[in-house]
Amino acid sequence: MGTMIDLLGSLIFGGALMMIILSAHDTARENQSVYCNDMIVQQSLTGVVRMVEGELRNMGSGCLSGDTVIVLVADSNKFSFRADLNHDGIPDTITYWTGPTTELLETQNEMDRKLYRHFGSGAGGNSVTDVVALVTQFHLDYENKYKDPMGPTPIPSNQLRLVNVVVVTVEVQSPFAPYRQKGTVQTGQRDAWYSSSLWQQTRLVSQNLNR
Repeated sequence: MGTMIDLLGSLIFGGALMMIILSAHDTARENQSVYCNDMIVQQSLTGVVRMVEGELRNMGSGCLSGDTVIVLVADSNKFSFRADLNHDGIPDTITYWTGPTTELLETQNEMDRKLYRHFGSGAGGNSVTDVVALVTQFHLDYENKYKDPMGPTPIPSNQLRLVNVVVVTVEVQSPFAPYRQKGTVQTGQRDAWYSSSLWQQTRLVSQNLNR
């Protein structure tokens, strides 16, 4: 009888130990996946920020005529402006906007969408449209030279000359992520460990607009 009890106790102890090991392995795998996704998201956001920040700070460059309209479209998720980015003396047209989430049904993250950039060259009329990143948020607000908020968006065409400050908010999340373990998802939580990084520039103003 004692031998049977010892054997049964060993089986119970071994089973419990195996469950602990498997749980620890799953946790370590989740943590490693989340860490890798965090790095990828940070790198992606850095690339978007450098491009958007650099170009918006140069909007209006090369537009020597005071009659040139610099800001062409000012909406909550679309912004179009003129700047001579290729330094040929002719203003180019640059536009940023986001597409709908339905364009990315093949990804796991239901919130991600494409961030588009269109460049229209002033010389020769060449134009290129690219997807520069996947984002979950690309939101734009606007202020006049007195730092008063402008709105609602889109800003009417007869007020575009008053835009002096662009407030940009960008969020990037991982398009794929490990699912949470069953039974651990609380009310209001998403079912996967999506990595997220948010950037906001509240004083992204071009000196070329201060004319």
